[in-house]
Amino acid sequence: MRLATALILCGLASACSGEPPAPAVPDTELTFQQWSLPDQLREISGLALTDDQRLLAVADEEAIVYEVDYEAGRLVKSFAFGKPVVRGDFEGIALLNDRVWLMTSDGDLYSAPEGSNGEQVSFERVQTGIGRECELEGLASVAGSGSLALLCKDGRERKKLRIHVWKPGEGVTEEIRLPEEDMEDAIGKKRVRPSGLEVDPVTGDWIIVVSAQRAVFRIGSDGEFRGVIMRLDADRHRQAEGIAITNDGRLLIADEGGRGRARLAVYPAHDKE
Repeated sequence: MRLATALILCGLASACSGEPPAPAVPDTELTFQQWSLPDQLREISGLALTDDQRLLAVADEEAIVYEVDYEAGRLVKSFAFGKPVVRGDFEGIALLNDRVWLMTSDGDLYSAPEGSNGEQVSFERVQTGIGRECELEGLASVAGSGSLALLCKDGRERKKLRIHVWKPGEGVTEEIRLPEEDMEDAIGKKRVRPSGLEVDPVTGDWIIVVSAQRAVFRIGSDGEFRGVIMRLDADRHRQAEGIAITNDGRLLIADEGGRGRARLAVYPAHDKE
């Protein structure tokens, strides 16, 4: 979906959305919220939290970063990489070394300092080469290591999904094999294809969302299967693409809109089933 840069790089939420935000699903128990997002985020594909717990998001096709207030479902600001704005199949966003990092499905990484509202910032690009091994969908920073984790969505060989740990200046430093069979057995479905990645800020575990099979998994930092955190309701989650965990344990899940509006769900702290 191509939108003019002048439209996407708009002002505050009232100007961007054109209407007040409203929950897409009623919060009858006061434990769950889900917001309909502005049209600019219809193809939302990744989430990341800053150190001060502000939520950043990226959508497919253009390197535009959005700050979303997940307490109120409002768009706070947006800024872009490059002038003209860089285009690509963007499938992940993370924060590392005071820079915002974006990842394409073929493993290219773009980094830039966080911009102010409407700014078009200068960026750096790195080709990791990981895309030769798999299609990538999911990016996260690894606390304390100065590294990024790139998640394979679809390995070139069956049963070889991996997380590639990549460090600026060094390249890939580790590869973690995902326990695909355990993941499939736990939900009774085959052909697991991850769509988003986060690192639990408390345990360091990998948190992986799978869109087609509608599940969220917990995997140990060494690749050991820990369990299913939750199954995603089909009415709430059309296509879960982004995931983040706040410092107080809340789980944020973003769904692409398809022909409708994208959604952002906010769940209370979850443990495995």
